[in-house]
Order: sequence, then C-alpha cells, then structure tokens
Amino acid sequence: METCLVYLVNKQRASKIQVGTLMERRRTERGNNIVDLLKLAAIRYKVLSGQTVQINFRGMLVEMEIRAVKGFRPK
Repeated sequence: METCLVYLVNKQRASKIQVGTLMERRRTERGNNIVDLLKLAAIRYKVLSGQTVQINFRGMLVEMEIRAVKGFRPK
C-alpha cells in the first residue's frame, strides 16, 4: 500500500493546496490505476468542474482538469 498526496491546483495564481491523501491498495498495475486515483480524489474531496486535481503517485506529479465526475453531484 502506498500513500498519495492530493492537491488542488490554481493555475491563475500559480499555486497548489494539499487537500488530503489517498491510499493505493492495488498490488499490481491494471492499466488505469492513476486515472482511477484521480477520479477517486475528485469524488472524495469534492472537486468541482473546471478545477484541476493533482496527485503525487510514486514520485510523479499527475494532474487532470475535472470536466464531470460520474457519481458526484454538487450540493
């Protein structure tokens, strides 16, 4: 198991804020681990459409701009 840090990125202000952590529990690579972690981070930390989420996964910074996340409905 590995811990991944989750950040919200604001490109206009050139800043990023750590919002939490995720646990990677998959022992083998399944081809979509990184994408699934980004989607899980967007759901768990309530990232809105248009925002960018970034994770630190095995020393790599991977980011994705959120368009719409299935299973998430803003209140």
